[in-house]
Amino acid sequence: MREAREVELEQRIALFDLLSSLFLTLPDEGLLEQLRALDWGESDSAGCNRIAAYVAGRREAPREEFLLELGRDRTRLVRGANNEGMRSAYESLYGAGAANETIGSLNRFYADAGFALADDVHDAVDQLGVEIAFCALLMRRELEALRQGDDVAADQWCEVREHFMAQHLGRWAHDYAADMRQFALTDFYRGVADLIDEAV
Repeated sequence: MREAREVELEQRIALFDLLSSLFLTLPDEGLLEQLRALDWGESDSAGCNRIAAYVAGRREAPREEFLLELGRDRTRLVRGANNEGMRSAYESLYGAGAANETIGSLNRFYADAGFALADDVHDAVDQLGVEIAFCALLMRRELEALRQGDDVAADQWCEVREHFMAQHLGRWAHDYAADMRQFALTDFYRGVADLIDEAV
């Protein structure tokens, strides 16, 4: 049972790492190479299948054109640089509570877990990619505890993650994903929206 839990955590960490990087960094040559190099087989994941179809359809596109297309769509969806009403990827724009309460609660979660933004991340603590990265960190801590045979610590980290999901990420990520799916110009980002729904 512990081995199955470890495998599931490893898979979820990989997915959360991918999602957080898509929100915290601009599409670049590294992402393009990664997308083009992957062997996209049929998956149980609607998000993976949608992204795979998009990548297959753009395989012959010039690199600059491919990156420009992804970059433009990301700017519209993540930064809210559009005139259609798409909100940026920040909990304070989707949450029911006051922005300062949301930020304060997030900062408490992060501080209690010893989480801090990397020096190269210049974003607010309520940005979707930051919250997803925090969940990945909590899963890493859980996995590490399991590998050390400390089931109590593993369960505590799992409980912190569940509490965080209930108070923050799980309360707004699906609404953002629905908006993202509606306003996306590329199937790549529609697939990302599907992955958010699948992960959260």
